[in-house]
Parts: sequence; C-alpha cells; structure tokens
Amino acid sequence: MLWYIPFLVSHLGVAAYGMIALANSLVMYGALVRTSLDVSITRFLAIDLNTGNTVSASGTFNTALALSVIACSALLVPVGILTYFLPALFNLPAGLERATQFLFASVCAAFLVTILSSNFGAASLIKHRFDLRNIVNSLTLLTRVGIIALCFTVWPATLWHVAAAFVISAMIGLAGDVVVWRRLTPELHLNYRDIDRHHFRALSNLTGWSAVNQTGTLLLMQVDLLIVNAMFGAEMTGRYGAVLLFPALIHMLTEAVAVVLSPAIMARYAEGDIDGMRRIARHSVKLLGVALALPVGLLCGFGAPLLHLWLGPEFTQLNVLLILLVGHLAVNLAIRPLAYVATAFNKVKVQGLLTLALGFANIGLAIALARWSGWGVAGVAAAAAIVWTIKNCLFLSSYCATLLRFPWWSFYVPLTAGALGTLAVAFAGRFVSQLWWPSNWLALGAMAVTIAVLYSIIAYFLCLNRLDRELLWSILDGRPRA
Repeated sequence: MLWYIPFLVSHLGVAAYGMIALANSLVMYGALVRTSLDVSITRFLAIDLNTGNTVSASGTFNTALALSVIACSALLVPVGILTYFLPALFNLPAGLERATQFLFASVCAAFLVTILSSNFGAASLIKHRFDLRNIVNSLTLLTRVGIIALCFTVWPATLWHVAAAFVISAMIGLAGDVVVWRRLTPELHLNYRDIDRHHFRALSNLTGWSAVNQTGTLLLMQVDLLIVNAMFGAEMTGRYGAVLLFPALIHMLTEAVAVVLSPAIMARYAEGDIDGMRRIARHSVKLLGVALALPVGLLCGFGAPLLHLWLGPEFTQLNVLLILLVGHLAVNLAIRPLAYVATAFNKVKVQGLLTLALGFANIGLAIALARWSGWGVAGVAAAAAIVWTIKNCLFLSSYCATLLRFPWWSFYVPLTAGALGTLAVAFAGRFVSQLWWPSNWLALGAMAVTIAVLYSIIAYFLCLNRLDRELLWSILDGRPRA
C-alpha cells in the first residue's frame, strides 16, 4: 500500500490529502466507542463461549449489539454539529470546504457502520479464525482503494470520490462480518428478548472505563495531527499526515499479531489458569519487542532515502520526524498483550484514569515543545513519544506485573531486548546508507533485506530461548499456547 499515499497526493495535492488524514484523525476520537465496546464484548463473550454457557453468550451478544445501536444513535448529534462547523474549526484548503465536510460526514458514517460490524466480527477473534477475519478486512480495504483508483481514472480526482469509497467499503465489511458470524457461531441468534439488565450493567461498566482509557490513548496517539493543523496549517498537515502512514502500518502489524493473544489470555482466565496467563504475557512481550525492532529500526536507519524515493526530495527533511514517530514503538507496542491481561482481570479503572491524565499532559507538552522549544512539528511527535513511554513502561508494565503476581519490574528485561534490537538495526541502516546512498528502490530493498536476514538469524538463535520460540510458532499457527 506504499503507492497509495503518493497516488492520492499526486492526484489531489498535499493540502487536499491532508484533509483525508485530518478526517480520519477526528473520527478516531469517536472510535473510542467502538474500541471500548470491542473490549467488553470480547471479554464477556469469550468467557461465556469458553465455559460453554450458550444462554449467557446469547445475552452478552444481543445486549452488546443493543449498546452499539444506542451508541451510534447518540453519536449522530455531535457528528452533525462538527460537520457543520468544520470550516470554522480547522484550516481547510480554499475551495474545498464543502467537499471536506462531505468527506468528514462520510468517514463518520463508515465509522458508525464499523461499530455495528464489530459485534459480529468478535466471533472470528474468539474462535481463532484469523484467516476469515483477515479476508473481510482485506476485502474492505481493497474495495475502498479500488473505488478511489477507478474514480480517479475515469473522472477528475476529488474528495467526493474518497468519501463515497469509505461508505461503500464499510458496508462490504459489515456484510462480510455477518456472514462469518453466522458460520462460526450458529448458536448465537439475533433476539431482542435476550437483552437483559445483568449483561447491560456488566458491559456498560467495562465499556465506560475502557472509554476513559481509550480517550487518554487517543489524546496520546491522535491529537498530533490536530495540533499540527492548528499551529502550522493545511500544507504541513498533509506532510505530517503522509509520514503518519509508517507508524500506522506498524500499529496494524502489531494488532494483527497481538490480537491472536487476546482469546488465549481470556480463555486461560476463564479456566483459572493464571500460570498460563503469566507465561503468555512474559514471552509475548519479549517476542513482540524483538520482532518490532526490525521494521522500526529499518525505518529509523533508512528514513531519509525512503522518504526521498517515496514522496520526493522535498520530504527528505522529515527524516527526524519519522524517527520520532516510530523510534519508540518497539518498546511501547510490545506492551500490547498486557492490556489484554488488565481486561481479563476487569482492572481498567486505574489504567483509564492515568491514561486520560497523561493524554491531557501530552497536549500541553506538544504545544510547549512546538511553540517555545523551536522544534516545530518535531516537538509534537516528541511529546507523544515521551508521554506514551511513561504510560506504558513505567505504569502499565508494572501494574500488570502486580496483577500477575510478578515483581513490579519483571517486564523491563524483555522490553530491553526490543530497545537494543531497534538501536542495532537503526545504526546498521544509517551506517550502510551513509556509505552507499540507495538511489533506487532495488538498492534500498537489497540493503534492507540484507540487514533483515542477519538480524532475524541473530535474534532467533541468540535472543530467543526455547519457550520463546515455541510461543512464536504457536502464534504463527494462530493458536498461542502457554
């Protein structure tokens, strides 16, 4: 998908592309509702299905679906208000105000559809059918990209085409999730009579605190583009938004792997197998850190030639920004499995309150670094990296270690492996690119592959022990074993 961003930029222009990134960033604040509902239904439905309680599972599913409908209805009002006042709130390119409003409304509509589809998509997650889950996700993405490419080929490129593609692809995703749900969980049926107060109260409580946690997370991860737009304008928003593709890809890669661990952790909690949860948590954090060190290190080491070849020489100066955006991810994303541990224990209240507080701290630090330190947009990225590392490394790792009855510092050692791996790959890439500047994609790819092969061999045989390797192969098989 690396061609997709240059394709949009070349057809729409940097400023117009920035509106797509801005719309996605704004909608992510509403996505906290979907993510919070996902956390609730996945936890309770996984426990019900793993214990064989079909009656409770049906109540959980139908109550969660009712909650989703209520949430979608409630979100229609703020979506309408924000769409109407969008030109007054943000720096929009001249002449594209109406198109940007339509784009934002369409992205919001697509998001509301995904809130509903996530209830059906939980079945593929709990049943370990990640092949079907990935087919639906891929079909949704290909539909959106295909419609945009077709429209841009047949007609002059506009944001209206992008808006239509978001809505159509979301409907395709909903249809796919429903089909998979019917196949994997035939014991579940749509029945409003199964909605009950007990499930509603339990789901609402976990959803509420998960929403608090997700609000803080979004203030850490998604506020940067809004600050850049307010302080530096639409043109810089487009440049910043283009570079954001790389951390977004790493997030997607991590989620594709880490999501395999969620049903395994929930199943062990349902069975009372705390020792199994401890083994999965300890080894998965190390595995993710070591694995993420490779793409993160390559992006840090080859950032300048990559941006030069991908977007043009005028983007090479954003190399430092790219390093700040991705350099910390090998450590911060390696913590992802521990979030499932906190959810399994239904201990998200303290985590949510602290994350929310740190989210607001991130806004203040980002504005301070961007305005008064002279760092410009790099200050916005640096603030997120600093605060996010404090949240994950100092708090979440220690908190989950306590829940699992580990010493509070137990996860620092596996996290160190990912940090050292990132530094090694990054320095190797920077050294090689300084000696022989890659003038084309073939040369850049050859350098990256060489470093990747060497790192993979060293990491597999020297950094991972036998239990790490066993968990690695079980994750690749789609069924993690403790």
